[in-house]
Parts: sequence; structure tokens; C-alpha cells
Amino acid sequence: MILHPRAAVSDDADLFNRLAQVQPASLGHYLASGSISSGIRALVPVQRMVGRALTVKQPLPDGVPVHLALDELREGDILVIDRQGDHQVACVGEMVARAAFHAGAAGIVVDGVVTDIEELATIGLPIYARGTSVITTRALGLPGAELFGTISLGGVAISTGDILFGDMNGVLRLDVSGVDIQNLIELALADERREVEWRQRLASGESLAELNGARQRAASVRSVADTP
Repeated sequence: MILHPRAAVSDDADLFNRLAQVQPASLGHYLASGSISSGIRALVPVQRMVGRALTVKQPLPDGVPVHLALDELREGDILVIDRQGDHQVACVGEMVARAAFHAGAAGIVVDGVVTDIEELATIGLPIYARGTSVITTRALGLPGAELFGTISLGGVAISTGDILFGDMNGVLRLDVSGVDIQNLIELALADERREVEWRQRLASGESLAELNGARQRAASVRSVADTP
């Protein structure tokens, strides 16, 4: 088993509190990448999930790497597991989820399958996966796993320490290094406030194309196309 060193991260409390106020889809309106495959979906009711990834790459039906990773969870971490294409053997069940919950995890995301879905729904921890299975990993102690390195999650590269943000619609990997994330949050919150008014105006019969400017944009395109 390969253990990669964990890099130090900054204090995220303010950013995470701000993210918790906005819908991921509202923020995603201003992003061009980072969306995790829609095949990885919320399997229990989720309001918001935000935290830093703690990664496990486990291609084998061995539960040992995930159990070791649980001991390394920090408050607010999201346990992220890459099963390397195995969608038959569940690596997360009730006991793993409860251990993660009591360690202060913010959620679990699996590119693979989980089990004990009824019990998982009672714990209060966001759980994302591709589905469920009745076949589970066992404590085998086999070589081949990696902890805290870079993995693939639904086609998106995820490293330990990356910020994940999700709700019932899906999960985003947020790269805050190249953008003014606080400004994007403000834009998204402004959109949500405007939508409160739009709901009332749509109910009164107004056109969405008029409200959002689509009609004016379409007219501009037509006028350009009609120019000789």
C-alpha cells in the first residue's frame, strides 16, 4: 500500500460557511469544469456537502485501506474512494459510514458502490456513489491500494485537500486557485435572490425569455444574420 504525504491546507471556515449558503448549481452557472459524473449521485437525502477530499484508491475487494483512511479523517474531510471501475463490490456500509460520521467527516463519495442503504439513510452523512451491492469488501490486507494521492472520481482528477461541494443534484470539484471564488459566490447568491422575484412574475404569466434577456439576445443574432 502506498501512503502519500498530506499537504497542509488553509483555514476554510469562512469559505465553507459562504458555500453552505448557495446552491452548487447556482455556482456552477459560472464554472466550465469540475462537475463529477452524473453517474455518481446522492443515495441519501443531502442538503449541502462541502469539505476537503481525503482520497483512497482501491482496485481490490479489500476493506483494509478504507478502514485505515478512517483513522486519518479530520473534521470536515470528505472520504473519497476510487474503486478503479469495480461496480460490484461495496467498500462502504453502515459501520464505515458511522465511523466517518463520528470522526467528523462531511461526507463520503465513492466511484463505485455501497451497501446497507437503509442504515446509511439514518446516519445523517451525505453519501454519493454509483449504486448499491450486496457483495462487500473483506479485511484481506492485499497490496495495490493508495492513500492520499490523486485519484479519478467520475472522470475528474481529485487530490487529497481538494474542495468538494455538492447537494442532491451532484458534486463539484472547486478549483479556487484561478478564480475569485468569493465573487462567484456573490454572483450566485444574487441570482438566487432574483429567482425569488422571477417565480412570482412567471406565475403571473410573464415570459422567461423576457426576464432573462434571451429574447433580446435572439433579436441581436437575427439582426446580424439579416445584415446583407
